[in-house]
Amino acid sequence: MEVTRECIVTVSHPVYHITNTFAMKDICQDGLKPLCGERSKYVGDSLKAIYFTDDFKCIPEWMKLLYENKDPYELEVLRFDIKDRKEWSSRGEEGYLLDKVGKDEVSYLRIVHSKKGDLPLSYLRNIDFIKESRLLWKSLDEYCPLIKM
Repeated sequence: MEVTRECIVTVSHPVYHITNTFAMKDICQDGLKPLCGERSKYVGDSLKAIYFTDDFKCIPEWMKLLYENKDPYELEVLRFDIKDRKEWSSRGEEGYLLDKVGKDEVSYLRIVHSKKGDLPLSYLRNIDFIKESRLLWKSLDEYCPLIKM
């Protein structure tokens, strides 16, 4: 990953991180920690960091790239704010943090459809369902994995 700028964002600026449900127990206890796992290395990253996108519309693309063969019920999208944090940006809407993000600063996404209930993240690719749905960001204190129906 090539770094193009370092900055501190001084206004509220939510960013998004995709993870496996099996990592949620640790995240709910300790928050997000800088790591460099297999998926980070797969896309050319080598630094222990918390990688994110600030473009919500890019999440389906990142899901496909990082978790192509993963069941969408086994994935979570997390959100946190980078206001007043030293952020390193690498490529446009992507960036990373070198410092931990506390559990109280992180929320997770639920897509709630009026007729179908909670939907898996794969529905983020379907704009019609998103238009008919509510995107709810919940506290990690409330975390419960999405159950496959």
